[in-house]
Amino acid sequence: MGSLDKDLFQKQSAIRFCLLTQHLPFLEVVVKNHRELSDVSTVITDIDVLGISVDANGTKRRIIFDCKTLKGVSPINRSFWAAGLMKYVSCDDAYVILKKRSTEAHRLSAKRVNVHLFDETQFSNYAESHSLNFKIDYCYSTNIENWIAYYQIFSKNIFFEKLGQFLNSEVSLEMDATRGIRRLLVALQKGKGELNPAKPEHLAVFQHAVMVFSFFIAQVIQDLKNIVDYDANQNDFEKLLKYYIWGGKESFNQKQEMRKLFADVNQDPSFPDLEISEWPLFLELVRKLLDSPTDIFKCCFPIREISFRNLASKDNKKDIYLAKSIAENTRIRQFLTSQARYLVRATKLPAEFEEMLSSVFDELKIIKSS
Repeated sequence: MGSLDKDLFQKQSAIRFCLLTQHLPFLEVVVKNHRELSDVSTVITDIDVLGISVDANGTKRRIIFDCKTLKGVSPINRSFWAAGLMKYVSCDDAYVILKKRSTEAHRLSAKRVNVHLFDETQFSNYAESHSLNFKIDYCYSTNIENWIAYYQIFSKNIFFEKLGQFLNSEVSLEMDATRGIRRLLVALQKGKGELNPAKPEHLAVFQHAVMVFSFFIAQVIQDLKNIVDYDANQNDFEKLLKYYIWGGKESFNQKQEMRKLFADVNQDPSFPDLEISEWPLFLELVRKLLDSPTDIFKCCFPIREISFRNLASKDNKKDIYLAKSIAENTRIRQFLTSQARYLVRATKLPAEFEEMLSSVFDELKIIKSS
């Protein structure tokens, strides 16, 4: 598994800390050049774990975890490296988890650049101060083996490799949520002949894609809730959303003009409006999500659990935990089902992907009531 084989305990600790603090964790995030200037794409480094949260006001907070234990590199030098990486990928804090304990002076100096130095024991104690559940394997995401099983899916062929690069690395570094949604739709459209709902691995990938959609659309809705007139008529709302999705009126008009020029050059009189696939359904979905903006990001955690559940041995205690987390918020099933339905129709994926997600919710409902 390459780099995933290294420092697994530390990475699992970082993932568990993210879950306890309501940060959505991403594992082994590949960092590339800001702008590639050669024919060969190069990798600068990778982030062992990147955690992202979206609060009730729509503010996004990003933290990185460095679990590398390079010999000959002092803790303070490692913290300076982490601070540089943190700035490069626009993060707020960094945690460096070391094998050996750093001096108090190094730890204090590192905090000046928003880097927190811990050895494994110190980090464990720090995490337990947030929740005693830190050391408990209470859900499918708290076991690093499920992450490894998920990542193995993307070594199957070139399509899955490219899809994995997007879902597992590029998503977490994407700063424009609307562009992220457009890219996700294109990626899934390319996979409509590759993804088979009869395969548990493919179900896991689709459900992970629903999580990514929730992650992006949560940011979109948080923006829209501050600017939308909830009493606006359908035409005004549609125009505002269309401009927003394409980066503003000027950007939208430029793209319209480019498409018209392309149609003229190709002598094609038919010219569709510039809009994302299944636009009426997308409009309906956005209106529905605007009813409760703070609940959208919360959907990311149970849908990832459902995704990993396809790859793991069924665990009754973890299923009960998952069932309770869904039952405690009625919006989770409603929103995830609506998002899955939109993705299936917009990307022409088999309808069974949506149907099987609904059947999982039904199964978990029975587990909760039993």
